[in-house]
Amino acid sequence: MPQKKIVFSNQKGGVGKTTLTRELGIYLASLGKTVLVIDLDPQANLTRSLTDEEHPGCHEALTGQRYDVFDVQPDLSLLSGDIKMAMLEKSLIAEIDAYTRLKEVLEDGFFSIYEYILIDSPPSLGVLTVNALTAAEYVIIPMHPSLYSMQGTNDLMATIQKVKKSLNPELKLSGVIINAFDSIPVITRQIKEEIQNSFKDKVFTSVLSKSIKIEEAIARQSGVITLQKGKVKDEIIQIGEELLGRLEENTVNPRALQSREVL
Repeated sequence: MPQKKIVFSNQKGGVGKTTLTRELGIYLASLGKTVLVIDLDPQANLTRSLTDEEHPGCHEALTGQRYDVFDVQPDLSLLSGDIKMAMLEKSLIAEIDAYTRLKEVLEDGFFSIYEYILIDSPPSLGVLTVNALTAAEYVIIPMHPSLYSMQGTNDLMATIQKVKKSLNPELKLSGVIINAFDSIPVITRQIKEEIQNSFKDKVFTSVLSKSIKIEEAIARQSGVITLQKGKVKDEIIQIGEELLGRLEENTVNPRALQSREVL
């Protein structure tokens, strides 16, 4: 099966990029898929949510130094992030290969062992995010159903289009996932409808609800799918299955996509 590289991107913070990267990574690994998650965010929340150990990771990989790919659990590995990435973003701006560093790293034959590579990008449209978009084949946009959820979306879509035109013509928008959804407030349901009207069939049918269980899973450095039962566990499974279906559609029947607008 061809390798799938997926970046979770949105320049707004707190929309669920890290949550979805880790939870879907853990879910895919639970199916026996070989998965690598990459933490490109200088805040390194993905890294801390999976391990207390420190390993040379993205910073070292992108600067040509020795790096480690850390095995978190069976079939799930991590290329870690740390605060040094913030300084790296500033220094890369002057480099000719500033936007292709991650793509070049992942071209190493070592990474061919992974069926899925999930990339958690920073809450910005800077050099690191463009690196992720250049290295990936698919983009998923996590969105929080709040009043300003659509703010900046045009900038994000414009950036995706520019990357597609200049750096990565294979890049596609796989979908939009609504995170931290609460069906009780009327305004939340209205914002969800607004997102659906804007992105049409790109919006995942499944949503991830707001739940303390996610925070508890992070504290345990595990996924919600390890719960015996629960709403968010079922939702992650549904989102994971929908993601696999969307990726399969793109792989098996690409001509079917020609009748729709695909980024």
